[in-house]
Amino acid sequence: MKKLLIYLCFLIGNNAFGQAYSLKKCIEVAIKNNPTFQRAYLNAELANANSADAKSRNIPQVQAYFSQGMNFGRSIDRFSNDYINQLYNSTYGSLQMNMPIYKGFQTKNLVESTKLLQQAETQNLEADKNSLSINLLKAYLDVLASKELLSAARKQLENSEIQLARQEKMMAAGTSGKLEQLQFSNQATADKGNLIDAKYNYQIARLALFQLMNIKPNDSIDFEAIVPYEIGQAPLVDFTANPVEFLPEYKSFELQSLSFDRRIKANKAENSPSVNLSGNYSTFYASSNPERTFFQQVNDTRNGSFSLNLAIPIFSKFQTSPRTQQLAVQKKMLDNTRKVKENTLQQEVESAILMLKAMGERYQNATQQVEISKENLKLVELRIEAGTINPIEFSLAQANLERAVSNQIQTKFRWILQKKLLGYYQTGEFDFL
Repeated sequence: MKKLLIYLCFLIGNNAFGQAYSLKKCIEVAIKNNPTFQRAYLNAELANANSADAKSRNIPQVQAYFSQGMNFGRSIDRFSNDYINQLYNSTYGSLQMNMPIYKGFQTKNLVESTKLLQQAETQNLEADKNSLSINLLKAYLDVLASKELLSAARKQLENSEIQLARQEKMMAAGTSGKLEQLQFSNQATADKGNLIDAKYNYQIARLALFQLMNIKPNDSIDFEAIVPYEIGQAPLVDFTANPVEFLPEYKSFELQSLSFDRRIKANKAENSPSVNLSGNYSTFYASSNPERTFFQQVNDTRNGSFSLNLAIPIFSKFQTSPRTQQLAVQKKMLDNTRKVKENTLQQEVESAILMLKAMGERYQNATQQVEISKENLKLVELRIEAGTINPIEFSLAQANLERAVSNQIQTKFRWILQKKLLGYYQTGEFDFL
C-alpha cells in the first residue's frame, strides 16, 4: 500500500510540474518515432541483406538427390549389362556439388558493389537524420518565438487594461468624457484580439513540433529556451569549410558512384569465359540383382567424380551492352543530381552568411526601436494622467511598441536559426544548446 501511494504521488507530481523538452530531446524522440526516418532504417537493412546475398554467390552449391523408381519391360541390367524383361524396383541417391571459380571477377565486383551501397545507405541514414534535425530546429525555434510573442501580447493587453481602468476612474470623477473611455476600450479590445491570435499561433507552432516528433500534443510538455546569444555579433566571415567533404549525403553520392563502376564491371564479366568445378558422388540399388542385399548393393555401386568445366560465351555481348549503357546513364544521372545539390548547398551557405549579418543588424535596429517606443509610451502615459493628450496618441504609441517588440523577437530567432545552420555547414555537427 505504501509503495502504491508513493507511485501515485510520483505520477501526480509529474503531471503537476510537467515535462521539459530540450532541442536535443525533441530530435531524439523524432528519430525514434518519425515514420519517414524509420524508412531510412529499413533501406539500410535492405542494403545489408543485398550485401549478404552477393557474398553467398561464393558459396558452393551442394545438393542431395534421391529417387525411387519401378521398371518393367525390356531394359539393361545395371550389373550384367544384359537385356532383361522383368519388373524390378530401383533406388538412386547422389550428392552433387558445383562451385564457380572464375567469371571475369563478376562475384567479386558484385560483392564490392553491394558493400558500397550498404555504406551509402548508412550515410543516407545520417543525412535523413540531419534533415529531420534541421526541420526540428526550425519548428522548435518557431515555438520559442511564438511563446515570446504571446508573452508580449499579454503585456500589451495588461497595459491597455490599466489605462482603460484609469480612464474609467477619470470619467467617474468628471475629468474625462465618454468618448475617451470608448477609445481606450477599443484599444484594449484590439489588444485582446492580438492576444487571441498570438495564442493560436503558439498552439499551431507547438502542434507542428509534436507532429514532427510523431507524438500526441501534450499541454504539460514545455520546451526549454535556447542558450542566450549575443545577437548581432560578428558572423563567420572566413567560411573556409567545404561541407561537401564531410556531409553524409555527399559521401553517399560518392559511394553510389563507385558502386555503379563495380556493377558495370560485373555486367561486362558476362562476356568472359567461366570456369566451374563440379563433383558428384552417387550409389544405387536394383531389385533385379537378388544375390546382393540392399546395403551390399549400395556399398558396391559407390562412385564419385570431379570435373573442371569451361564455358566460353559467344554472343553474350549483344545482351550485356544495353545493360552496360543503362548503368552508365544511371551513373551520369547520379552525378548530375550531386552537382545540382552541391549548387543548392553553396547557395544555402551564401544565403545563411548574408542572412546572419542582415538579421544581426536588424536586431540591433529593432532593439533601438523597442527602447524608443517604450520611452515614448511612458511619456504618453504621463501626459494622459495630466489630461493633456488624447487616446489616439496612446493607441499609436502602443502600436509602435507592439510592432517593434514583434520585429525584435522574430529577428532574434531568425538570427539564431542562421547561426546554428552555419555551424552545421561548417562542422557537420549540430549545436543543440
